[in-house]
Amino acid sequence: MNEVKRNSILTLRVSNEEKEFIIKKAKLAESSSTGAYIRKMAIAGVIVKYENQDIKKLIKSLSGIQRNINQMAMRVNATNRIYDEDFDYMKEVLNDIWHTLTSIQSVLLSLQQ
Repeated sequence: MNEVKRNSILTLRVSNEEKEFIIKKAKLAESSSTGAYIRKMAIAGVIVKYENQDIKKLIKSLSGIQRNINQMAMRVNATNRIYDEDFDYMKEVLNDIWHTLTSIQSVLLSLQQ
């Protein structure tokens, strides 16, 4: 096997808590050593900076569904009727949620490649 000759030293200062955290992560990754883990993450690791707008849109849509379900329940209890408009609205919001989740999944999958 072709071994890489590593003759340069890189010094890194961390707190005791950070050191323990890095060691735990290296063990979880089943790395052969902490140094190998740090090297792998520094060279091949991915920094994820995901815009929060999709998550905020998802939370807003879910809140809208919650409010709408409560309104529907009160209306059904008061009138003993279910309205098609309520279901149309729910389908629309659920469709928006589905598209948002698909978008988030697409971004996450592209990061794996």
